[in-house]
This record gives sequence, structure tokens and C-alpha cells, in this order.
Amino acid sequence: MPVLHAIAPPGLEPVVARELGEHGYSTHQHPGHVHVDVEGLAAAVSVVHRLRTPSRVLLPLTEGPAATLEQLARLVRSVDWSPFLTRTSEVRVSVISRGSRIRRRDTAQKKVSHALRDAQRRLKPIRRASAGLVPQHVRIRLDGPRAVLSIDVGGDLLHKRGWRMTAGKAPLRESLAASLLLLAGWSDDEPLLDPCCGAGTFCIEAGLWAARRSPYVGRTLACAQWPGVPEARREAHRPHPAALFASDQSERAISMTRENARRAGVGVQARVLDIADLEAPSPHGLLIANPPYGARLGQSERSVEGVYRSLGRALRGPLAHWRALFLAPSERLARSVDRRAFCITTFSNGSRSVGAWALDPFSDSTGQDAED
Repeated sequence: MPVLHAIAPPGLEPVVARELGEHGYSTHQHPGHVHVDVEGLAAAVSVVHRLRTPSRVLLPLTEGPAATLEQLARLVRSVDWSPFLTRTSEVRVSVISRGSRIRRRDTAQKKVSHALRDAQRRLKPIRRASAGLVPQHVRIRLDGPRAVLSIDVGGDLLHKRGWRMTAGKAPLRESLAASLLLLAGWSDDEPLLDPCCGAGTFCIEAGLWAARRSPYVGRTLACAQWPGVPEARREAHRPHPAALFASDQSERAISMTRENARRAGVGVQARVLDIADLEAPSPHGLLIANPPYGARLGQSERSVEGVYRSLGRALRGPLAHWRALFLAPSERLARSVDRRAFCITTFSNGSRSVGAWALDPFSDSTGQDAED
């Protein structure tokens, strides 16, 4: 039975585990990743095509002694590569090391690459329509005298969905946007508003989720080329029931949102609008936002505090009956939105720790910003 390692940003492991649980899988959480057992390779490929929150998914293939380069090469040759590689598959190798006698990672990569080429020569030639589209990625973790050998199920970071060809400065990763939607408890019968939409990431992820479509509408995952699983059919665009609203003060951002939404096949109502002029597109819903902040855009916190205050005024005014989840790098900025805001979790976004802050419109206390 294969065991998948779903890689998660520290702090978001429970979100990845929750998503896997909603697909019917039991999980074990570890710092930085979640383990899940699946019934065979076909099931592994199927679930990965549906997952939205992990940054990577690895499939460990073997573990054993690797105190020397020759032992490492023997470990590579011991794997049955026929379910994963063809004779002509392009394979990339990466090595991470902790306490190993094999000091040079580049030397280890070359040794593994040579062993893989030897193994590929013994494989049968297989023709697939998807063959050669993306390389396979083999990952080696050297830990003391032993090594763990895994294959990257996606082949690359999973936030690269393929539909976002244009983005602004410091864009939010798609997998992180999906994690925050799950964390907020959003469902497709609840209107969604992103007032700092940038490239439209929140709304597009929500639209794909609501339509029950794979998030990878514009790319081929590496596992789709594995000879050991049936070839996947390309899914057609399907309508989604969600009401998705996006706004931004930048005309370029709205243009990016519309183009990305078109490429993903998601309907988003996008318009140029300053946060200070926000209106309620429906009586209730979820506002979700990644406002500009400090180091993310090369600005000081005080220079963007006005954006957070404007967001707070909107949530006490026209959006008073809306729930909210927004990102803030400090409690001070979060409290400038509303003193009732509470931090759900913190995680690393780039090189900075960021909090996901929530606001319940039905809190008993009266919300006030720092100006009041």
C-alpha cells in the first residue's frame, strides 16, 4: 500500500490533513508534512489530482543504507522503476543531506543519475500521448548512513496550477489560497468577495473548487505520465454555482484577474474599486483578503495601515453581516481592522511569518478600529 507524504507549510499541516480527510483518507500529521495511505498507484494519482492545499506530494519508494556512493547507487537500482519511468523519460534528481558521510550533493546527484539511466535502459519502450511533457523528479534524502528515495508525484511545486500566466508583485500561492478558503470554512453556496484581488487567486481557486474540478487545469502532473496508471482524460470546463466577486484599485490587477479566470474557465465578477468604496454584492458572505503589507511589497507597516483601517470600516459598514478572513503580519495591523479579530493560525509566507485573522460579524462585542 503506497504511503504519500503531502508537504505543507509549517502551521498548515492540519489544513492539509483536513482536506485529505474530506476525501475519505486517514492521516498522520508531522511537522511540515502529512502521511496518508492509499490503495495503489491509481488511487494515489487520483487523489493528488484533486488536492488543493499541499505544496508537494512525495511517494517514498525505498529506504536503506547509503553510507557510500556505491551503496546509494545499489539502493537506486533496487527499485522497480517500471511503474514510474519509461526508457525515454526525462528524470531530474535532487539530494538533501543531513549528517551523511557523502559530503558533496552534486557528486551524489551524478551517481544517482547514472544509476537511473542504467535502470531505464532495461525498461520496455512505452508510447503514451502524455509522454515527454514534463520531467520526473526523483528526490534523495541522505540522513546519516541511510537514505530515503522518493518520486515527486506532481513533478514540481503544486501551487503552479498552470492557469496563472500573469501575476502582480508578491502574488499569493494558489495552494495557500486554497488552504485559507478551507480554513475559513467556505462553501460554494456562500458569496465570496476579494477586495485586494491582485491576480484573482482566491476567486479562481474557489471557482475550481465549487465546480469540483482539478485545480491543475493548465498543466500536466508528472504522475499522469507514469506507465503504471491509466492515462487521465482531460476534463471539460463545467459551470460552478459560486458567486465570486473580485475588486482592486489597480486596473492592471483587474485585467490580470479577468485573463486568469478566462484561462481557468471560472466566472468572476471583477471591477476596479478602492477598498474605501466597497459595497456589499449580497446581504452576507465571506470576505477574504491578502492586503498589502510591509516587507511583502517593500513597504513599511505604517504605510499600509490605511488599507487595513479602510477594510475595517467596510466590515462595520456595508459588509457588517459578512464573515471575514484576512492576512496580516502583525497583531497591530490586524487590530487596526477590528479589535474583535482573532488569529486562527500563523504560517510562513515567503520569508515572513503571517497570521490568518478571522472576524465573526455576530460577535457580541462592538468592533472598533484604532482610530475610534
